[in-house]
Amino acid sequence: MKQQAGKLTFYGWLLAVLATVLYLLLSAPSVHWNTNISAAMPGSVTGWQQQLLKQNNSSRHISLLLSGQTIAELRQVAAQLQQRQISQLHWVEPGVAMHQLQTVYQQHQALLASPQQLTLLRNGEYQPLVDAALQRLYSPAPLLPGALQQDPLLLTQQKLEQYNSQSGLQLRQHWFELKQQGQSALLLMAALETDPFDRGNASAIATALEQQLQQLQQQWPMLTVARSGVLFHAVVAAERASFEMQFYGGMSLAAILLLLWFSFRSWRPLLLALTTLGCASAFGLAAVLLVFKQPHILGLVFATTLIGIAIDYSFHGMLAANQGQAAFRRMLPSLLLGLLTTVLGYLALVLLPLPVLNQVAVFICAGLLAAFITVYIVFPRWLPANSMQVSPAFLRCCAAISRCYTRVPAKAVLLVALPALLAIGGSLVYLMQFNDDVRLFNQSPQALIAQERQVRSVGGQNWDSRFIVVLGDSYQQLLQREQQLQPQLQRWQQQAKLTTWQSTVQSVPPLQQQTELQQLLQQAYRSDAVQQYLTQLQLSPPPTTQQWLTPERLPADMLQQIQPLQDAQAQFVSVTLLKDVALNADDIALLQQYQDTYWFDPIADTNTSLQHLRSQLSLWLVLALCSAVVLLGWRLGIRPAAAIVLLLLLAIGSALLISLLLQQQLNIFNLVAALLVLALALDYGIFFTARLQHQDVVQAVLLSATTSSLAFGLLSFSSTPAIASFGLTVFLGVALSCTLAPLLSVMVVRESEKRAAL
Repeated sequence: MKQQAGKLTFYGWLLAVLATVLYLLLSAPSVHWNTNISAAMPGSVTGWQQQLLKQNNSSRHISLLLSGQTIAELRQVAAQLQQRQISQLHWVEPGVAMHQLQTVYQQHQALLASPQQLTLLRNGEYQPLVDAALQRLYSPAPLLPGALQQDPLLLTQQKLEQYNSQSGLQLRQHWFELKQQGQSALLLMAALETDPFDRGNASAIATALEQQLQQLQQQWPMLTVARSGVLFHAVVAAERASFEMQFYGGMSLAAILLLLWFSFRSWRPLLLALTTLGCASAFGLAAVLLVFKQPHILGLVFATTLIGIAIDYSFHGMLAANQGQAAFRRMLPSLLLGLLTTVLGYLALVLLPLPVLNQVAVFICAGLLAAFITVYIVFPRWLPANSMQVSPAFLRCCAAISRCYTRVPAKAVLLVALPALLAIGGSLVYLMQFNDDVRLFNQSPQALIAQERQVRSVGGQNWDSRFIVVLGDSYQQLLQREQQLQPQLQRWQQQAKLTTWQSTVQSVPPLQQQTELQQLLQQAYRSDAVQQYLTQLQLSPPPTTQQWLTPERLPADMLQQIQPLQDAQAQFVSVTLLKDVALNADDIALLQQYQDTYWFDPIADTNTSLQHLRSQLSLWLVLALCSAVVLLGWRLGIRPAAAIVLLLLLAIGSALLISLLLQQQLNIFNLVAALLVLALALDYGIFFTARLQHQDVVQAVLLSATTSSLAFGLLSFSSTPAIASFGLTVFLGVALSCTLAPLLSVMVVRESEKRAAL
């Protein structure tokens, strides 16, 4: 009967594994792996902020700055590039947008005026306006059709020319041209028809574009290209994450297989280990795909550490099963307790408002549960007693380690451990510095960052990442509130706290101002200075117009800064971009006097969220330690529990201190790593305080620690700071835990044996 139940359990588990693999084969190809770094960061924004970031489509724009050739040659390069079709990429012709804007302004002349011109009109100072109009009239540049008849003072004409000259670029045919350090340059712009974080499409577009640029550089050897756009950063980040996932995962697996062959010199342990890892990976990935609609690729890099953890279950299972069914059953409670502590450690990550760690936690927890079930069901059937021979070299290594530790007196351990713990704790408190910078998540290559800055500076798009947001119930209300903000922006500009800004109201004044301007112009036309000017040009005062300029009439590209908020009831939003910002907290506080006007700093908000998250994680780490004391005290007794907690504090404290000394600063991922070290060190402590065969424990823990050190140690070389910090701390913590764990036998097991003998 028992044998029949065992068969049913085995085949049931086999069926579950096959079903999981089938699910992955069917669903994995259609999964959208998220490469947007903001999706991996804490949810620092809510409400209108979230909607604003979600609707922002500037991420779909790219720019190319061509230089190194004559302007005639650059025009040829641009023409050739635009003629070559790239799927889901279309070139933007700024000349078309400017023509559209010119057409709109032509239809609504005498409705725009600069703040200075408006002030002159309000004060009745008409002669400066006449002088400016005459000066513009006698310049060689062409006028808008019908400008003199509709707008004799050429207010709209001057407004349009001011808009064209903001960036310093000159529009020639279809491109923006400029002189850069005495060298000709040409700026090309394009828009994506797909999400730049859609890994497949984005990579295909970037690859096709790079191929064409390389061909053009072969034809024009002196040609240099600077790139700007989210596309290039997203593709680099995705490729780097994919490479690291494959490289670190592959290296960890290869190292484990080599270690198994060195230790056992048999195909059976290799097969069992691969079976455990395969089941763990399959169930972990399936769980992530079931729980998360768009898993982040960065989470997969973290998830490669499953190899170093899940293999531990194989080692304990193989060595115990090789001793027979009785030894295997004695080992299971310790293995189950180790699973419980590790899963609880990772489940804590699920509660954190950090999406990438949520995904890692689900992956690891599901994978470890699958690894435990595989060991429990499969190993007794596939590994009969005494069927596996341990390598003599490995046995000698374990025996030598055991002899070293058996010579250590228990009192000496305590006399050294307690002062060491105090010294480590004091050093951490004294030297502690934290880095809560969002750039921990990703860091683009310096060459690409330099190109980005160059293009944005040349194109006049080097706006600050901080901006002002205005909310309203309609377009006109937004424009009115933007208009109320303009005097404050002018004061900041005069105080050198910003160089310039860009608001929609600069291009489309509110209807109230347009009406006022019409009234002021009618008064101006009746003045002597303007009457003389009109007589000189044989012009008549134009009538008032009722065709008001509204945001809906602007070209689509100019409407990006003012738009309705999706999923928000009757809400509209406008963005005022700033350049060279030097505002302090008191300046920002002044915005509170303007209705529904807010300062929005996404990077600072995210950094603040990381800081709060760090504080929360520190508290959870303390709670995890306290929970471990309670759990271990209930399961093992007070003395073993106290010894294991001492081990945990030494391992975690030393790992954090060394990480601090090497990195100069700690970050949230060092604390996440500390939580994992807690779980892994608990495993080692549980086994060394359990009444199992000491030789088997030493062998299993040594193998486990070696593989975990390899898996996490490799991550410390990652180019992503968050992953590198995580890997370094776990590597140090595992190595220290493995070194200190055998002392638990000295402190607990040996003392218990002495008392029993008495």
